[in-house]
Amino acid sequence: MVKFVEIKEKVKNLEKMGGGWRSVVYRGDLDGKTLSFKVPLKDIHRHSILKEGKILQIVNREGVGGKLYMIGGDFIAYEYIDGKHLIDILNHENKEHLLKQLIQQAKILDRLKINKEEMHRPYKNVLVDKELKLHLIDFERAKPTLRPKNLSQVMQFVKRYNF
Repeated sequence: MVKFVEIKEKVKNLEKMGGGWRSVVYRGDLDGKTLSFKVPLKDIHRHSILKEGKILQIVNREGVGGKLYMIGGDFIAYEYIDGKHLIDILNHENKEHLLKQLIQQAKILDRLKINKEEMHRPYKNVLVDKELKLHLIDFERAKPTLRPKNLSQVMQFVKRYNF
């Protein structure tokens, strides 16, 4: 499998977008597509990134998550989502439309038996594009389980903020 350092030279307009304590996310153009590249900060975190790629393969079949483009030896690449964080644009006018999408995607994840985690506080892992389409991102902590709790976590979020 190709490693990020090998593909990095082929990526045009590569720029760092953000990251956390396990990974960094870049945006760049490859093969005529604008992609997000998630790369572990240390080799010890490579497993969680590759696991995220496998989870994306599953959820993408149901239209959930950033569309996976490639799983490399130490990175994943998925379609870049030009959007803003849900918490930054959620308001009285759009709340019904956006929360309906969030609930629908939580139901899909529950049906797929994938627990995303963090659905009770979808601050940075939910993007909304210009057409007000909601996109779940960051499946690093997601895991298969017999008893997923995505919908109940979303309902906690809705109740906490009196939506």
